[in-house]
Amino acid sequence: MQSYLSPRDLARAVGVSESSMKRWADGGAIQMTRTAGGHRRIPRQEAIRFIRETKARVLRPELLGFAEAERAPESSEDSLFEALRRGSRDQVLGLVQGWFLAGRPLAWIFDGPVADAMERIGRLWEHGPDGILREHRATDLCVQAVTQVRLALPRTGAGALSAVGAAPSGDPYLLPTLMAAAVVEEAGMRPVNLGPETPLAVLQDAAEQQRAALVWLSASTVEGAESTKAALPKIMEALAPLGTHVMIGGRAAHLLDPFGSSQLTLAAHMAELAAFAKGLLAGRSV
Repeated sequence: MQSYLSPRDLARAVGVSESSMKRWADGGAIQMTRTAGGHRRIPRQEAIRFIRETKARVLRPELLGFAEAERAPESSEDSLFEALRRGSRDQVLGLVQGWFLAGRPLAWIFDGPVADAMERIGRLWEHGPDGILREHRATDLCVQAVTQVRLALPRTGAGALSAVGAAPSGDPYLLPTLMAAAVVEEAGMRPVNLGPETPLAVLQDAAEQQRAALVWLSASTVEGAESTKAALPKIMEALAPLGTHVMIGGRAAHLLDPFGSSQLTLAAHMAELAAFAKGLLAGRSV
């Protein structure tokens, strides 16, 4: 996967002339650097940002490092589920890449096609022993897809607001907190994802070290919910001097009482996390 593209490569990817691409780059529509010899080079993340924001039609996705990308289907209700059920890696990656390149926000992809497909995959447990196999395989394929698109996001600078998140002890689910990290990164924050089975004390330490503006907690299981609920007030008290806001999402989020605190929010969807992260960034710029 190339870190930089030439204007010619990006022009071929979206089906425009090289001269047009050079003119857009020289005019500032696309950020670029120059080699020691003076040749224009466009960072891959910047090329993808330009494509997503302008809704350019991608004709050669392999030039962007997305060889599997499919043109985003009009209907997403069944396509991802069927690909996950069959264990079709190329189609799973291609669908997610296609939606991403078409400019769909990650929260839309995760709240819609991914959530719907994984819920339906989870119900296969009820129809035979191969349901467990299918769910574990589907989770791995989704992790690959999320990681790919996350690596294509514009890099956040060292001065960006930080966000720290995890799934608490007793919660083994990797995918939800990984998706949350991608969503806040797309919003423009600098995420630190501690993953599943993370003690709240560790989450607190990381948030304090990073001086996090936002902490997310992915609660997907009732296991450990009572101990998490009991520990939350202490964690929030410790983070209050930093002005850190805590957001809890997932299937078990409703089991964690919000304590009536303005410092804590329960979120039903990734879109709420994205909106809150953007709000924090907008408030910082005022």
